Amino acid sequence: MNWTEAASLSQHCLAEVLKETARRCGGKTLEEPKLLLVSGTHPCPIFVNSALRIGHVDAEEALSRAAAFFAERGYGYEFWVREGTDDDIEKATARLGMRFAAELRGMVLTEIPEEPQSVAGVEVRRVEDIQVFQDFRDVVAEGFQEEAPGCSDLVRSIFHAPATLLAGDTAAFVLYDRGSPASASLTMLKDGIAWIGWVATRQKFRGCGLGRLATIAAARAGFRLGASFASLEATRMGVPVYSRLGFREVLRYRNYWPATM
Repeated sequence: MNWTEAASLSQHCLAEVLKETARRCGGKTLEEPKLLLVSGTHPCPIFVNSALRIGHVDAEEALSRAAAFFAERGYGYEFWVREGTDDDIEKATARLGMRFAAELRGMVLTEIPEEPQSVAGVEVRRVEDIQVFQDFRDVVAEGFQEEAPGCSDLVRSIFHAPATLLAGDTAAFVLYDRGSPASASLTMLKDGIAWIGWVATRQKFRGCGLGRLATIAAARAGFRLGASFASLEATRMGVPVYSRLGFREVLRYRNYWPATM
């Protein structure tokens, strides 16, 4: 695979997932030729409240348009800055006093992972009914609660109804440890790429390898849906886990929050 092309396709997949997530949760999207702005229905400044440059637009203009879009809604947001491509935006964020939020590694997987050996007491269930849907939402809300203030409520606003996970291009999973919902993951197919996200494990179940199993479940489902490769955005802590599964880093993002947040 051409890794430069993979990086470009990975960013395109992320943009499509952001738009789809906003649509499913009743949010808003402003897509212009060179800038993508999406908002959800909760003001927490991550993921569905995002700005992403998708072409060449002046850095100051891009940041100004993002600020105006989210100011109308009274929402926080994160601006995704791609390392090596959006360096002008990063310099502009410094001039505006924007705050560094997170570094994420764009990673891709080109081959379907092997089915893991079963683990005693652990059951993997696909979200296909209301109970497993509710368990998915609860696990992800708890697993991401430390990301930003209000993140748990953001998760519940995104996954407000089972239909958000039951589309034909989406597969979501909950891992149960001796009957207790413990870990979760999701894959969404966009333009032949399986985006993997919302991989979360409840705190008391961490350190047992459940996140790895959840990622494998999502990746295998993505390839079954017809993906040519899988893509995700990993925190620094998650990189070793995904690397051991065969994911390769192809790009990096440095995300920024407005100074007024």
